[in-house]
Amino acid sequence: MLKFMRKYATGYMVKGIFGLIIIVFIFWGVGSFRGGEQSVAQIGSHEISLVEYQQEYNHLLNTARMVYRDKLDENVLRELKLKEKAMDALIDRYILLKNAEDIGMTISDKEFTEYLYNIEMFKRDGQFDERLYEEVLKRNGMDPKQFQQTERNALLTARMIGLIRDTGALLSDRDIWTMYTRERGKINLGYVEYDAASFRGKVNVDDQEVLNTYEKEKGAHKGENAYRLRYITIDAKSPVKDDVAYVELLKLKDLDAYGKEHHLPVVDLGPTPESEVLKKFKGLKVEEWLKGLKKGEISLPVRSDAKSFIFQLVDVTEGKPIDKTVALKEIRERIVSEKAKVAARKACEEAIEKKSTDSKSETGLIPRNASNLPKVGPIPKEDTGILALFKDNPIYRKPVEMGDKFYFFYYKDESLPPKEQWDKEKEGYKRYVLAREKDNFLKSFMETLRKKEKIKIDWQVVKQG
Repeated sequence: MLKFMRKYATGYMVKGIFGLIIIVFIFWGVGSFRGGEQSVAQIGSHEISLVEYQQEYNHLLNTARMVYRDKLDENVLRELKLKEKAMDALIDRYILLKNAEDIGMTISDKEFTEYLYNIEMFKRDGQFDERLYEEVLKRNGMDPKQFQQTERNALLTARMIGLIRDTGALLSDRDIWTMYTRERGKINLGYVEYDAASFRGKVNVDDQEVLNTYEKEKGAHKGENAYRLRYITIDAKSPVKDDVAYVELLKLKDLDAYGKEHHLPVVDLGPTPESEVLKKFKGLKVEEWLKGLKKGEISLPVRSDAKSFIFQLVDVTEGKPIDKTVALKEIRERIVSEKAKVAARKACEEAIEKKSTDSKSETGLIPRNASNLPKVGPIPKEDTGILALFKDNPIYRKPVEMGDKFYFFYYKDESLPPKEQWDKEKEGYKRYVLAREKDNFLKSFMETLRKKEKIKIDWQVVKQG
């Protein structure tokens, strides 16, 4: 499992799996212990200590390291938002405990004893050993009373979660069949296209508007910068790992010397226009860090597949101001394009409002989980709802933007999954959809509980800690 996750550690699937791992931490707890007087958050009358927060964050960070391994860099960490997730985990845990207490839910002494006696680390020869139990806690600096309270809280939280999830699993066979058809069936979408290019002749731009824009942007109208970059490439056969090389280069500041010492070829691009740099390293997200790099500085390892690149900015030449006539021409073109797009969007919105579904353009039957529309292009992530349209809800209520075009999509017809396919997949799908709906209900329920609580977070204390 871990091998699979590491292989696809940059994909959406592993991010989803990692999200599920985080949910486990949020609701089951990790045996954290109170300590220290500094508070980082308050939920009602309850305070979360800095120690608790640090423990929670470290557990999530260790999980991320286990899943992503050498692919865990600053970009991935930024996407995972572990600091926010650690805080959310603690807040949700205490909200659940509070609500469990409000409804009188408890863990009896008998239940807790059975749980404690079944923890493997406290067993000797298959039986719970009191002395071993005390030794283990002592070795880990744990107070028995505090440990037991933490474990009781974890059990109580788990029971509360089970109660909430089961409450949200009231689905009939008909509901499940409907979901199945919406996911595994096919849909034919009708659509109307509104190309901004066809609206260019309908927009007006006067000279004064262009001049005013030029005066506001005067300093920005210049040619592109030229960058001189050196870089080394590190792969599985290299004598050093990229993170080690990066730390050592921060001290040495000499890419040529480091490359020579470790037998790593150093490539010097020479002065290169920014557009050429972006083109050469397409896919490495160079635009995200290049302009923030100062002369002589070393970039973080930039990873792509099985290779890593470490760059050093040798020099940068600022682009020269361009001729005013050229700048005015560029500004006019940009304003025309922007106004044409606004007009195209407005025309699309008006067609949606009128529900004008008489277009001859259609996609033909496509899977409801398709990512691409024939003759149209990739479906934007935020607009996958077009594939969920059905007879009783046929209109997608907003324009779908693809490049300089806007589309009005609507339901035309659909094809249901074959009965033999349903008979074969029914039981497995039912288990899958019940689990999914339970999780969705749990997430929604927690959001509702959060809104009812007075929550204060002191991120300044978190940063200082």
